Amino acid sequence: MKRYAPLLTLAAVAALGAGFLIANMLSQQNAAQQSAAAPAAEPSTVVDLARLTPVPAPAAAAPAENAGAANEAVAEKAYAGWTAGREASVAIAVKDGRAVAYVCDGKAMEAWLEGSLRGDQLTLESKDGSTTITGTADGTSSTGTVKTNGEEAWQYTAEGVDAPAGLYEGRADVRGVATRVGWVVTGDGEVTGVASAAGERRPAPVLDPANPGGVTIDGVPVEVTALDGGSPVIRR
Repeated sequence: MKRYAPLLTLAAVAALGAGFLIANMLSQQNAAQQSAAAPAAEPSTVVDLARLTPVPAPAAAAPAENAGAANEAVAEKAYAGWTAGREASVAIAVKDGRAVAYVCDGKAMEAWLEGSLRGDQLTLESKDGSTTITGTADGTSSTGTVKTNGEEAWQYTAEGVDAPAGLYEGRADVRGVATRVGWVVTGDGEVTGVASAAGERRPAPVLDPANPGGVTIDGVPVEVTALDGGSPVIRR
């Protein structure tokens, strides 16, 4: 009996090892089945903000350029031109919302006007209201209507001009009679004017804008002034 003892011990050890092996295999198989039966994990909805690249907000659309920049009020400007049929020359000067003008035919018709420029809307009137100008003015030109005697209407165009073009006034005392002269000087150097004394009107003496001090009437020097929109032209 004793010589079979080692063999019995080895058999017992082998049987025990086989049991452990079978148990381990069954445990792994059961785990695999449980894993296969488990529902698939849903994708995460958590966003890692730290890993996102900031996207700049779209730039605000630049405001469209004002096509009516020309419609904005002109601070200071002079204009000179003619009515459509060259019935009369027209000079207008504006400054800080105020406007003055002179209209003449170079012979015997003339009128001094005062008014305003509101935005691009121009309105002027002579002292007695018989002559009016209504129109528009911007940085390059003025266009509108001249009405005389409340009846006749002429369309005019006056281009923006720089000195020495523009509106001029002359004053002199000729043999005790106060004389007043108005001139329109266009951008191309054309000069038109009328002189008025004691209710009578006649063509103005020649004005050289480059030498305004050289003007005389019957040998009497005339004081010549270039006018702007702030100059008073109507005697109150």
